[in-house]
Amino acid sequence: MLIAGRHLLWHLRRGRAWERTLETYRGLPDRLRAYEVTALDRPARRREPAVASDRFAVYDAALTALPPLARKALPLAPAGRATFVDRRRPTSVTLPEELRPDPVPGHAPEAGRPGKGDPLTISRTELIETARWMDATERENEVENPGHWEDRLTELHIFPRDADGMGFSQEGDLRLDGLLHLAGMVGAGKSTLMTLLAVWGARRTPALRTTLVVGDVAEQLRLTALFRDLGLTATPVLGLTTRETHVQRLHRRLASREVHNLLDHDDPGFDHLSTVCVVDALRGTEAAQPLRFADAPCTSLYPEKKRTRDENPDSGVLPEPYRPGQRRSPSEDDRPTEVKGTPHGCPLWYVCPRHRAARELVDSLIWVANPASLVQSAVPRHLGEERLHHLELACLRSDIIVVDEADSVQMKLDEIFAPSATLVSPGPESWLDQVQTHRIEELSRQGRLPLTDQEVERWSSSLTVVHAATDRLYKLLISDADLREWADIEYFSPWTLQEKLLSSWFAGDTDSGAPDGVSDESELYEAYEDDALEPESAGPEMDAHRAELTEQFDDFRDDPLGGRGPYGNTTDQLVRLAQDLLTTLSSSDTRERVLAMLRPLLADTPASTRIQDEAWLDLTARRLEFMLLLSALHQRLERLVFLWPQVEAALHLDSTGNELSRRPPLDYAPLVPEAPMGNVLGFQYLPDDRERDVEGRHSGTLRFFRCAGVGRELLLSLPDVGADPGRGRRGPHVVLMSGTSWAGTSTRAHVVAPVGAVLTPSSRSLKAVSESEFSTHFLYDDEGRPLSLSGTEPKARPAACRAMVSRLGSPGRAAPRARWSRNWPGSPTAADAGRSSWSAATRRRTPRRRSCTRWSAGTAAFVC
Repeated sequence: MLIAGRHLLWHLRRGRAWERTLETYRGLPDRLRAYEVTALDRPARRREPAVASDRFAVYDAALTALPPLARKALPLAPAGRATFVDRRRPTSVTLPEELRPDPVPGHAPEAGRPGKGDPLTISRTELIETARWMDATERENEVENPGHWEDRLTELHIFPRDADGMGFSQEGDLRLDGLLHLAGMVGAGKSTLMTLLAVWGARRTPALRTTLVVGDVAEQLRLTALFRDLGLTATPVLGLTTRETHVQRLHRRLASREVHNLLDHDDPGFDHLSTVCVVDALRGTEAAQPLRFADAPCTSLYPEKKRTRDENPDSGVLPEPYRPGQRRSPSEDDRPTEVKGTPHGCPLWYVCPRHRAARELVDSLIWVANPASLVQSAVPRHLGEERLHHLELACLRSDIIVVDEADSVQMKLDEIFAPSATLVSPGPESWLDQVQTHRIEELSRQGRLPLTDQEVERWSSSLTVVHAATDRLYKLLISDADLREWADIEYFSPWTLQEKLLSSWFAGDTDSGAPDGVSDESELYEAYEDDALEPESAGPEMDAHRAELTEQFDDFRDDPLGGRGPYGNTTDQLVRLAQDLLTTLSSSDTRERVLAMLRPLLADTPASTRIQDEAWLDLTARRLEFMLLLSALHQRLERLVFLWPQVEAALHLDSTGNELSRRPPLDYAPLVPEAPMGNVLGFQYLPDDRERDVEGRHSGTLRFFRCAGVGRELLLSLPDVGADPGRGRRGPHVVLMSGTSWAGTSTRAHVVAPVGAVLTPSSRSLKAVSESEFSTHFLYDDEGRPLSLSGTEPKARPAACRAMVSRLGSPGRAAPRARWSRNWPGSPTAADAGRSSWSAATRRRTPRRRSCTRWSAGTAAFVC
């Protein structure tokens, strides 16, 4: 009942939303209500309604079973001409009748899993037999890099939890029944066990489906190739939004192996990372440029309607080819192109190389995913009417789900459901300053030519507004302590500040405001593009004047710089004020214009009696200015991250800067609990008291965040996602593996689930580690600058790695270093060595530097 209620009423899980809905319910006529709610803190009393008296049976039926899967069929475009959007401009393509392949079978999420969810026991004898089969198959297929699986298995020992739960037994069987937390130190064989489990399940009768969750796409492609070399059906789960980035990285990896000719780049991974669009080859002569990857009309074809006899046919003249930089009109530039009609799917999807991996997932026994692709990528609509994401489908169809490095995965889930970014902070590492500097350098290097592209120009303009608004906000936050206190150090957003303003005008309560930080919780999630969200309850009847002002402020927050206007009301004046605040050179003149507008706004409110109080009026004006500037910053920042993928290649941007544009899918809203501070969207300003100027003023850090829930809880609830207690259907068996997930003092890495088994390496491996010597080396280039690999741009990493290896292997200029060795286990980590294991001699001859902050991956070195 509780699970069904969470799915049906997820939008009422916030206390404030629930109270507003109850107030609305209490205002309904008695003949319509089935319950009497005397007070919000008292239990409701059931009554017999005069209307729809059979509603209780409907309620019982809805709560005794899980809601069915949402379904929406995707019609395929017929033969003939169809329209789609290319570079925000309508274009067309002719689909021939002879190119209509037969649809392939899709997923069957209701069919359940082959193993029926029954407990599984894997003995060591079965693992040895599986390892021997893998070795024999690799020898038979002449695999280039065999795995030597039997030898690796001898180094792996499984200690399951005792029956009393107080200890671990020696060399027991591995039992899978629900959630299993399996801990093992580095080198204990977790990756070996994960691979053996997948092969063991695929060779059983009936064959079991297994989903493996690994860290990145490179590991996905490696494991997929390994399983396919064994003759097993394995497919990576890949999203489409980052496809181009992964193709580029695969090319760079091959180039770093001295394969410089692109024609020699024949890695099997390219079969899964194809960017081909068949529709691009069918376009007419108006296609002056190749179709962009993001504009492929996989589900956005709009068939052209046949003309009637009364309509005039086209003149037959071909349209002019589209060229970047040509602008139609300023009013049309700022509005997205809309194509009327119902979107249809591409009929060539079933043979398109781009979607090969998605089609192969239907029959594959082994899925290899990473956290982002599993959680955020949706199941293609061509493969079924069900609206699902791959995580849900994996839980419905997989018998075993193995999560490698579970502590890192849960941190990644936290970031997906609560992304944040430090926009501006004291120092040169500020994200916004780095983006601004990169834009200036890139545009200067290319002679401003990228600005001829419409989307690059929009992105650059958005960045200009974001930078200007941030500077104005910093001026107010630094110089006005009362304003900092009013904005709230915890978090603030345009909506919360708007609510505070209106509350102070109508209720006289300057401390009141919206505690939830977001007007509608659906703003925190990403819905399907063709779904219309249900509006949140409006709550009790509001004062007419306050409702009017609220509507005008809402219109302004959606369009703070007037791209969609004019509105013909106060919204236009707010827009002009926001533009004035961003560009003014005279703050006093702008303040007078703010006061001139503020007085009519306050005229019919309870706060009108305080208009004569100049101090209060000036304070209210400063608050209104702050809200207007923050609205402009918020709207343009959203536009900045939205356009990031479109301009990433042209301006050579790093794809990691686009995290804020990705929101968790709305499907997970009933599954993920609310964040402890509430699900909020907003900004945070943290004052920095360490550095002050001569006047005693201090700066601070401005952060942006979007909290939609506790993401790590999704990892622990995987066995329940695919279960249906009402139908007696059990969920998948989930194995969480990590070497650092059993760390009770860590708030980030520790997995809150009892450890059910421990992996330990052999005594020979432990002896070899204990006899090893660990050294920390500082590496510098010829100019004395520290060398590092982590944090370096991907395109520069091969050169940085070669420089570090060359420095390690050559007798060049001596570098300061510290040496230490300890017996393992108990040896300090490299970070601990950097903090506390320096010798006095090293300290004397090493120049003073800043604290060590950057690791040089793969070389046991860290850079200060």
